[in-house]
Amino acid sequence: MSESPISEIKFKKRRFRKFFKISYLTVVHGLAIFGAFLIFTALAVHFKWTNQSGTTDINNRYFDELADQYGKDQLQDSVTLIWQQDQFFQQLGVLAKYRPVDARNIYSSFEITQDATIGLRMLDAVSLMLKDNKAYQKELKKLKSLKKGKNESVYAWSNYKVWDEFSKAVLRDKSAIDSVSRITGVESRLIVMCLVGEQVRMFNSGREKFKQYVYPFSRVILPNSRGYGVTSILEHTAMRIERNLKNTRSPFYPGDYFEKCLNYNDSFPELIVDSIEAHKHKTIQRLIQGGDHFYSYLYTGFLLRQYYSQWTAAGHDISHRPEVLGTLFNIGFEKSVPNAHPKAGGSTFQIGEKDYTFGGLCFEFYYSGELMKEFPITRKPFIPVKELEKNNTIYLEKVKKLMEGDSLQVVL
Repeated sequence: MSESPISEIKFKKRRFRKFFKISYLTVVHGLAIFGAFLIFTALAVHFKWTNQSGTTDINNRYFDELADQYGKDQLQDSVTLIWQQDQFFQQLGVLAKYRPVDARNIYSSFEITQDATIGLRMLDAVSLMLKDNKAYQKELKKLKSLKKGKNESVYAWSNYKVWDEFSKAVLRDKSAIDSVSRITGVESRLIVMCLVGEQVRMFNSGREKFKQYVYPFSRVILPNSRGYGVTSILEHTAMRIERNLKNTRSPFYPGDYFEKCLNYNDSFPELIVDSIEAHKHKTIQRLIQGGDHFYSYLYTGFLLRQYYSQWTAAGHDISHRPEVLGTLFNIGFEKSVPNAHPKAGGSTFQIGEKDYTFGGLCFEFYYSGELMKEFPITRKPFIPVKELEKNNTIYLEKVKKLMEGDSLQVVL
């Protein structure tokens, strides 16, 4: 028998009241709990119940030491700065053995900042990362124990005080050297190399020529049996250089471009305070022009170019052999015999307690890094003639006009 409609309605009402009661209590209790949570959170923040105790980094002591060592910028004397640079490069070399990537990154930063102190900080940071590398730490400790002072170069001649004075004199001629390099297509460092070979060997002598070069001179007085100009080019060598510029049958003929580069009419009789008969010749006047060494470098560039042309025509590339080019510059045309195994040498001399050959000294300077910023090593020590003709069109036109009457010297 089915329930009556009235009973069914009463049942639905009871069920609704039960549902409403449960929902109401759930909401009320939920709000109460949420309110209690907010109150507890506020109290926790107020009384710092939620603060973590934290830990001290295990490297904290090291950080303090680093701050004490580098934390203050102080004025440093030149000896300290040099010592710091030495330390930087020595430590960088050690790091390169173990972590070349990091060494490269640090060096890249140093190229930007040029600050050895910053470089040392970065190296110390790397040292912390490698604190468990016993081999690295042992080498590093040995370096850091070195006493502060100036370290000497492996190239003994550069350690002489007079080298610094000589370098300043060379830099005063940079404009002339660079001009000659552009005209002849001969790398400027090769030209300076020959100058170094001639001048440095006089470091231990009392000859006035070196003193006159280091301390700007107003005249050059040399007997005609010796070389002329700052690169000491012999008279017969200078004359042959000029002939080789014109003689197409000469094995040293570098190309018709080079004949156009020299103003053969250029002379400076008013600047040659000398009674030696040979000095009345225009070629010699060009080489010993007082106060201007342009032609000394120009003839040096011509000479190197002529040797290069001879050896290249014979199938031997000596463009990257500074010791061979220096030797040829020193020994002369007659002894230049192209071959597959050239020997470096030339005249011998002593600087301090060490013996040198001209070619050997040229090799040392070329790769020493001295004056590298001003006279860098390039990938093309000898620029192709076609490129020179294109680059120096204006210069060639000026020389042509000078040959037609104007006696003024032209420098690029």
